[in-house]
Amino acid sequence: MWRSLCRCPLLLPPFSQVTKGAAGWGAHLALWILGFASAVVRMESQAYSPTVNTHYGKLRGVRVPLPSEILGPVDQYLGVPYAAPPIGDKRFLPPEPPPSWSGIRNATHFPPVCPQNIHTAVPEIMLPIWFTSNLDIVATYIQDPNEDCLYLNIYIPTEDVKRISKECARKPNKKICRKGGR
Repeated sequence: MWRSLCRCPLLLPPFSQVTKGAAGWGAHLALWILGFASAVVRMESQAYSPTVNTHYGKLRGVRVPLPSEILGPVDQYLGVPYAAPPIGDKRFLPPEPPPSWSGIRNATHFPPVCPQNIHTAVPEIMLPIWFTSNLDIVATYIQDPNEDCLYLNIYIPTEDVKRISKECARKPNKKICRKGGR
């Protein structure tokens, strides 16, 4: 069986004639394993990408699992424009509708944030210790500020909330219905 796999021109076309002998079989096996692993990685990277239609065009989001036994995954649509960029002469005017787009807009990355300085916004003595100890983590999310920052991050649950509510009304002792999942 291994010989037929290694001789298959579809799996290893240029390498089947390059190596001969015992060392050649090891090379064939290594190349076959490498090809199989890359195919698996390619399949995993093609995760489900939900798309929705809006008044302005189509959006492609990403489905993200939540670290919870109770909650199912959510569909994220990140960086959805809700107004035209307020730059230049439009800075202090009321926002205008965003321009429409053709094709599918990729909404899988966080948009730029509005310019801000969290370290001097409020004196640290007025903030709780749990907040000030995480300022460095928060600062990593606001590294690239931009005045073009009128975007929404939309999270849509994928679980049927009504079905879960009815199930909890029928069987309140079920693990999914108890607070904390215990």
